[in-house]
Amino acid sequence: MQLKKKDSRISRRAAFSGQIGIRGKLQIYLTILVAFIIALIWICQVTLLFSFFQSYRTNQVHTAGETIIRNIDHDDLEALADRLSAENEICMLLVDAEGNKILSIDHVRFCVLHHLRQNELNRLIARATPDGEESVEMMSVAPFRNDNYHKEEFEGTVPEEEPQRGRSMMYVRRVHFDDGTTGTLLINAQITPTRTIMNMLRRQLNYIIVLVLIASVLIGGFMANSVSRPIIETNREARGLSRGEYARPEHSRGYREISELNDTLVKAADDLHKVDNLQRELIANISHDLRTPLTMIQGYAETMRDIPDEMNPENMQIIIDETNRLSSLVNEVMDFSRLRAGSMQMEKRDFDLTEKVKDICDRVSAMTEKDGYTVLLMESGARIVHGDSKRIEQVVYNLLGNALTYTGENKQVIVKEEDRGENVRVSISDSGRGIDPAELPYIWDRYYRTQESHRRAVIGSGLGLNICRGILENHGAPYGVDSTAGVGTTFWFELPKA
Repeated sequence: MQLKKKDSRISRRAAFSGQIGIRGKLQIYLTILVAFIIALIWICQVTLLFSFFQSYRTNQVHTAGETIIRNIDHDDLEALADRLSAENEICMLLVDAEGNKILSIDHVRFCVLHHLRQNELNRLIARATPDGEESVEMMSVAPFRNDNYHKEEFEGTVPEEEPQRGRSMMYVRRVHFDDGTTGTLLINAQITPTRTIMNMLRRQLNYIIVLVLIASVLIGGFMANSVSRPIIETNREARGLSRGEYARPEHSRGYREISELNDTLVKAADDLHKVDNLQRELIANISHDLRTPLTMIQGYAETMRDIPDEMNPENMQIIIDETNRLSSLVNEVMDFSRLRAGSMQMEKRDFDLTEKVKDICDRVSAMTEKDGYTVLLMESGARIVHGDSKRIEQVVYNLLGNALTYTGENKQVIVKEEDRGENVRVSISDSGRGIDPAELPYIWDRYYRTQESHRRAVIGSGLGLNICRGILENHGAPYGVDSTAGVGTTFWFELPKA
């Protein structure tokens, strides 16, 4: 109940923190994009329309003039000029050196060229340079105005009283014929878009704006809901991670990234649940390991206090042994913490592995032979390896203690050394009941214990396997475990030869 209340408080804090959700941000970003597109269309079709139109018409005139010049002596020049005039909505006039018309194309409304007075036409012809460079002149054109037209006298949609003034472009260029004579080419084009075109574009733009806004609302809502739904569902389910609970949301596979995130969260929930259970079990096991020697120390100490005859070397040795067990447990817990923090330093150098292993086996045998345990060492000659001798001693001691704890009724453990190429392998085998194959991948994990009931370690604390893993991985040493049900388990590791 408290966790549910906490989750609700988190939701309320997120709701009132002033932060915009992913759905809202998607809508805002899409709105900004739509506004940018509409502004761009407006600028292109309204504000910059005249500049674009003028540039386009000027290029048309220049291209048509160049085409006429290149075909100036063709027999069907008039057909070409007529086609260019119709295609580009321009009018043309070609005169010889005396001013006589050779070619006249007048198919365009509001053509200025064919309505010029002779003196104005002569002025334009005089502007043609002898070297054939083109000359361009811009002029303002005022269309015919009927003074009897008054807008307010009519009904409906009627035009303005003031007619639209336009701009006209006059292109002039000197041409040379094959017979050595010269002439002048004049081309006229309207370079101002008409009011009809402007009104049509504005109306079209209004339709486009309305359609884009409607589409942006519909598509934006769909996109925001489609993108945000799996994230919102994932966020809602992720609140149970602290309890090791996570159920994959209904829409969790809509996108690859969301699917991968949910796979990660599912695994994290499983790991958290597993770690939580194993941690509780470890705490219970360590508590048991602590309580047993403490109880024995307290019991023997009270007995020796109350019964003077019980103060003998045997009872004192028991207290010393249990104190050593407590000290070993504390040391291994400290090593476990240093390994997790990455603060355990390795001092690697060459040392005699065989001598080190033999010394450990002798010491362990002396400690356990009174309880009937046997440690057999199978070695052949000295083997010098490279590593941290102190930490490798700890690995061998922990693996040997683990084997003694779980060995079979014969209470026998076999330690073997053998060459493996450039490495030396140390293997420690017991004759116990073995480990379930399903548990082998996790046997080195922190907090992990097999499903076998907790047993008090013969030597060590029960934390040794994870400590061994950390030390061997810091050495870069191969390690592993092989187990057969009813036969026993073998832990092994390898070190490089010196």
